[in-house]
Amino acid sequence: MNKRTILSLLVIAAIGSFVPSACTTDRLPEPMLSETCADTVPTYEGRIKSIIETNCAYAGCHLDGTAPGVYTSYEGLLPNIESGSFRQRVIVEREDPNRGMPPDYAPDGQPKDLTEEELELIECWLDSGYPEL
Repeated sequence: MNKRTILSLLVIAAIGSFVPSACTTDRLPEPMLSETCADTVPTYEGRIKSIIETNCAYAGCHLDGTAPGVYTSYEGLLPNIESGSFRQRVIVEREDPNRGMPPDYAPDGQPKDLTEEELELIECWLDSGYPEL
């Protein structure tokens, strides 16, 4: 190796040794986390009932029997939870405009999608055994 090659390698090595250490002092802000199952388990009465009332139990849907299940109570919701159809339609098929719940064809003034927080709460609730109280 000639002197120029050795000098170039030394310069590259020196620069390379400073680059990783330059990033180690950077501090990122703490992430803002929404409520998760690790923090608390949502209950039907505590958090889920209001989501169901706003997004599902209205005239022409799960309020009057137009859609399968009357979601005016925990007991009315339970058969669809136990069969897996509630999870399927709300969580698994949520992006499907016709099968996902709430559907894109919901009447004007009714939500067409759940918020990310609502989805997380419902999924956490289902995964925790869907406690009522």
